[in-house]
Amino acid sequence: RPDYSAPAGAPYTAEEVTVRTPAGHVLTGTLTRPTGTTAPVPAVVTITGSGAQDRDEYIAVAGGWRIFRQVADTLGRRGIAVLRLDDRGVGGSGGDVNGTSADFADDIRAGIAFLRSRPDIDPARIGLVGHSEGGLIAPMVARTDARLAAVVLMAGPAYTGRRIIDYQIRN
Repeated sequence: RPDYSAPAGAPYTAEEVTVRTPAGHVLTGTLTRPTGTTAPVPAVVTITGSGAQDRDEYIAVAGGWRIFRQVADTLGRRGIAVLRLDDRGVGGSGGDVNGTSADFADDIRAGIAFLRSRPDIDPARIGLVGHSEGGLIAPMVARTDARLAAVVLMAGPAYTGRRIIDYQIRN
């Protein structure tokens, strides 16, 4: 089982959480939150790329890199909370892994609602960090939520879904 705890000496804690989606799925995840403050802190929700991913977006072909664990650590050390969720059907998360980007956008909206419900999170300072397909989903969510404070896109798609799939199949 992957270790989602905060590293020794980190200036943040790591809390296991569950988020219920509008479709009734329960997603498991980790909320890292800076220590040493009682004031509400800013937060981001990470959004994984295509395919069933764990909350860290573990990438075996990149030497086992856990991109979102690194993002959470970096932001946590700068006073920003991070919500990382396992995709549907991964880890302890339930639901159909064959959903659409629009379905997954609803999952992210549920993560945002979860953060906004917490008194330790500043609801006016919530952002999104999307990688790959997450870079497509983040703007979909932002288009429907004017209260988001930031959107970060990392290697988001520049082509249509059909063109991407054709490329991936060929290569």
